[in-house]
Amino acid sequence: MDPFHPELPRPPRRKAYGTGHYFRQRVPKPASLSDVPRHFSRYGLPVELFLKELLNFGPPKAFLVTSLMTYWYPGVFEAVRLIRKVYRKVPIYVGGIYVKLCEEHASRFLEDAFILAETDEAKILARLKEEISPSGAEAPHPFSAFDLQRKVPYIVLTTSWGCPFSCKYCASKILQPVFKERPPEEILAEIKFWYLNYGVRDFAFYDDALLVNFDRRLGPVLESLLREGIRVRFHTPNAMHIRLITRERAKLLRRAGFRTIRLGFETLDPERHRELDDKKVRAEELEEVVAFLREAGFSRKEIGVYVLWGLPHQDLSEVENSVRYVARVGGAPYLSEYSPIPGTPLFEDACQVARYPLEEDPLFHNNTIFPCLPEPDWQRLENTKRLARKFRHGA
Repeated sequence: MDPFHPELPRPPRRKAYGTGHYFRQRVPKPASLSDVPRHFSRYGLPVELFLKELLNFGPPKAFLVTSLMTYWYPGVFEAVRLIRKVYRKVPIYVGGIYVKLCEEHASRFLEDAFILAETDEAKILARLKEEISPSGAEAPHPFSAFDLQRKVPYIVLTTSWGCPFSCKYCASKILQPVFKERPPEEILAEIKFWYLNYGVRDFAFYDDALLVNFDRRLGPVLESLLREGIRVRFHTPNAMHIRLITRERAKLLRRAGFRTIRLGFETLDPERHRELDDKKVRAEELEEVVAFLREAGFSRKEIGVYVLWGLPHQDLSEVENSVRYVARVGGAPYLSEYSPIPGTPLFEDACQVARYPLEEDPLFHNNTIFPCLPEPDWQRLENTKRLARKFRHGA
């Protein structure tokens, strides 16, 4: 993906806190998505640059290809195809989210690669050690290899894996059946490593349950950073659980440097909450927590609240009412499009109402095409997006 490659035709625009866009090229839209009034694009290095990079380092022992969203699998296929074009005999292993959720699809079409669909990382590592002789070289550090990038504008952190909750639209329990937490000392060491050695100031938490067991995991980390005078900025693109934020915790988050707050509200409709999740967040709870955060010093723009839309049997009026409520209580509404995920309890409902055969092609899981709307009113969808933007930018 490398947005900092010096030979890109044009550098992607970067934004605050190290975020930004990736280089993209418009490509022909699949015929199956002809009803969607959007362009189809390929993200990442142009093919010629990718091939050049492959040739630069000579044949390795193996290639490890990861995957993210199920509907991004064409990028995985393209990466495997290009690798095989250059290195015909080097083994290719493919793992990640798409492979774990759509193992049959991956196995059927990726004949040139070995599929690693296990959820237990220890088993994956054991298999790789059996099939690829380790070099014996010691790793320079025990953390994720962000230092392989040309620049390190921010670091992605996970302090835990999995989630103790069971929302019907979420695949967390499939990808990580057992909720696991890292010791606070280890988390603190990782933050300090990037802060001291690479000057990183922005850290994004990618936990599904960041605030669970706050007093024995995240809380001690933040208190230690404050004691040691380490000033960084924290961001939570994955929603935090509303009920786990107290007045005192809100104050600690602010003092420790949190700047991007995202809360998982999903909907104002209590019946929808009963159908979707086991958190059952009430409207008044959101109002209380937003008040705690504002009192702690967060601005409205810093308090993003996710509203889930594109769900099976969901009317847009429900979404619009939720957006208005979020704005009324002092938050900034962010629309989060629903993506049908195989294996989740809601996937069966999604298959029944979707205008595409979701079980046949993961491409149809793409949340931007609103697959669960039988007849999308694209103009009204755009108007709803504008409504949310108006409340965010007018904040």
